Amino acid sequence: MKTNLLLLLFLFTGIFWSNAQENSKKEVAPEVKAREIVDHLAKKIPMTKGQKDSVAIAFVQLFDDVQKYNAGENQKILDLLIKNRDEKIKKILHDDQKFDQFLLILSDIKKEMQENQGRERYQQHQQQQGGKHGGVPGMPGGG
Repeated sequence: MKTNLLLLLFLFTGIFWSNAQENSKKEVAPEVKAREIVDHLAKKIPMTKGQKDSVAIAFVQLFDDVQKYNAGENQKILDLLIKNRDEKIKKILHDDQKFDQFLLILSDIKKEMQENQGRERYQQHQQQQGGKHGGVPGMPGGG
């Protein structure tokens, strides 16, 4: 389950990061990514402003630690960092039901991101196939 949460986190941040890349072609700061995640969570989990701020800090810390320890390739470190983040968030929410809801929302986000990535890969594959086979007649590079 921790591996799934980790994958979810990276997928979730990847979606926000790729959307920001498409729109501005600039790297998105961890604080911005964290705030977007918290805003999404807050739509489904009632949180005070203080809780939102603390959850955002937990995500920023996770992003910073992943980069600091170069944990993207090391599953053990990644699992440990995610576990640490989850423990912080569980304390912040003060409610097991809210924490379970948090985990479910992250799971849903993960599924959505996987579906989006699948569509993107399919579209890229289609574009590559079009280029390899002469493309669209009448278009630049086409047949």
